[in-house]
Amino acid sequence: MMINTSKPVVLVIPGNIIKTKLKKNGDKVASLDVKSPKSCYESAGDEEEEVLRPEQPPNLLIERLPEHIVLQVFQYVDQFDLVNLSLTCSKLYPIAVERLYQRVTVVLSGEFAKEYQSDSRQFIRENGIKHMDSSLIFKIPNLIKFFKSLHKNTKLIQLVKFFIFDKCYPYLNDINQFQSDLIEFFGKYLHEMNFLHITFIDFLSGINKLTNFLKNSNIRNKIFKLFVTDLPSLYEPKVPKGLTNLFLMLKEEEILEILEIDLSTEPFNLFNSLFTLTCSTNNQFGLEILKKFQLFKDLKLNLKGLTIFHCHKESLIDDNFISYDVKNDDVISKIDKKLEFDIIEEKIELKKLNHIYLKIDCFEHRINNCNCFEKFFKKFNHFVAKNDGLSNLTSFDIELYPNYEWLRPHLMCEYILNPLGEYIKNLKNLERLTLDFSTPAFKMFDNGIEMSSILLNKLNERLIESFFQNFKNCDFNLKTLQLPDFLTSFIYYKPDFYQLFLHTCQCYGCQLVLDRLKQDFYPLNDIDEDSNDLDLESTYYILIGFILGKLQADREVCVPIKQKTFNYKNYPIFKGQPHTLHYNYHNKNSCPCELENDPLGLKVDNIDNLVTIYIIHQLNPFVDYLSTIFTNLENLMIHGIYYEYNSESKGLTPIFDLADYPNHFLDSNLTCTKSDLPFAYFR
Repeated sequence: MMINTSKPVVLVIPGNIIKTKLKKNGDKVASLDVKSPKSCYESAGDEEEEVLRPEQPPNLLIERLPEHIVLQVFQYVDQFDLVNLSLTCSKLYPIAVERLYQRVTVVLSGEFAKEYQSDSRQFIRENGIKHMDSSLIFKIPNLIKFFKSLHKNTKLIQLVKFFIFDKCYPYLNDINQFQSDLIEFFGKYLHEMNFLHITFIDFLSGINKLTNFLKNSNIRNKIFKLFVTDLPSLYEPKVPKGLTNLFLMLKEEEILEILEIDLSTEPFNLFNSLFTLTCSTNNQFGLEILKKFQLFKDLKLNLKGLTIFHCHKESLIDDNFISYDVKNDDVISKIDKKLEFDIIEEKIELKKLNHIYLKIDCFEHRINNCNCFEKFFKKFNHFVAKNDGLSNLTSFDIELYPNYEWLRPHLMCEYILNPLGEYIKNLKNLERLTLDFSTPAFKMFDNGIEMSSILLNKLNERLIESFFQNFKNCDFNLKTLQLPDFLTSFIYYKPDFYQLFLHTCQCYGCQLVLDRLKQDFYPLNDIDEDSNDLDLESTYYILIGFILGKLQADREVCVPIKQKTFNYKNYPIFKGQPHTLHYNYHNKNSCPCELENDPLGLKVDNIDNLVTIYIIHQLNPFVDYLSTIFTNLENLMIHGIYYEYNSESKGLTPIFDLADYPNHFLDSNLTCTKSDLPFAYFR
């Protein structure tokens, strides 16, 4: 029997409504709120309540529908209506509950596109099932009720097939402990889980919790994604039958002890049926894992997605590096750590890939003039040119490793932008591109260098154009572009704040924001011994830089693993720590911040939000420029600000942030006059 999904399906359930008694603690409603389904996950009590329940006459139409047909229809019913339908008759109850618990996504204090005005109920109705294919939990009380419902009726836990606990701020509640309890509970009772993802508050302890969870035999019944930190954990206690996604993060000592990993023999022949593979080590030498793979002659792994973490660094004793172990340095010295494209080409059928994510870098070009990054992409580009532009590749992500010893503009072009740009422009069908150079702070020249701010701005323009002009007439139809650290990677600064690209907008509101920063934060509150010596322009750099860091590192849109579409507005976002500037630069009792009335910093005139609008105004000329290069862009993320194409304005507009200052803020200081300070101009 076929179902036409092009039109909405309506279930007409006849019957006279009568009052009945219904217990909440049995198998009837379990965790559902009978009186008012404000959340689909409510705690079950022992009390009896009167509910409206339809009388079920004989030969009810719904009774004659096969269960799998009803379940198929319920794939298109929103979260709250599923709760209501579960209460209409006993036939619908188990099917509705199964759909509710099938996929659960937790985004604590998630925020939504501006059009929803923080209305989580409306957002869930329009996006939860339809675009995220999941029931959604946004509030801690509802998460606790959901957890309690599973404890009180452990049969419900077997209905949970997909569970996502996305990035959140630790708040006052002990979320870390809650995550530990949750994953331990799941590991003990779950037998039917397909996928689990938790962004742990404590990353290092989270890895141990996750690996222990995945070692449970009952979890390996149907799980399709594994994360393993040693090879025996791949097949012990057993290999999941439906394994398609594998993340290997092995120790270098183990890799050196292995002569080869023969993918033609059990248990390692499982690699031949994988969809996605991720390779890394404790110190980011993922290519070493691929190097150990042994395949039949002329055979390669046929994957849909490949992720590699690899950084060429000869010594690990460096405070700039993400993780290092001095004791492990002798082991690392035995590894050839250079980036080698040939390793990937020999092991992976690149022509079949849909998605490539490379977190790769070379730190040695600063010290030893190594050009392995440049060579890597020159060889990759040569391969692309010979193979029809990798026509199956639609998504490419490149991310570097943080390094405070930033490259100067000509070196940035030579080592990074030129080889990377030549490679990307030859990708034939690229639709999504992410460029993250992970620059942790402003690239700043002191005033001793004989270069005016105007000349430096021209240099910045040349740098931006030298890369992005590569794509002006490319064959690919790019729809999504993400540049998480644009203002710190592509732009160089001097201490003259007013003449550089953080000060391009001449509107009244932007001047008010700078005045507010001066009034509330200058001089800075003793952050270190030198803080009292900072002038006002340096203070602006620090305060705006803090918000840029938050936008760059903390913001994350909860994109589902099963994407029906790719539109930011259909997904919730985590915006990072609320009241960032307050907690870092204010004394507790000497500021105008409304922590009690606005604990999550949602008010539009919260200083963090005002600085974000300020940044959006400075980004406007760059957004316009990128729109002329990528004429078919539907989604853009530039330094944590998410844009989507608006057909009415015929341009890209911010989704989660206001593009303009609120009127009451603009009216707050009518005596402010237009500034005569210099501005920067991006042509």
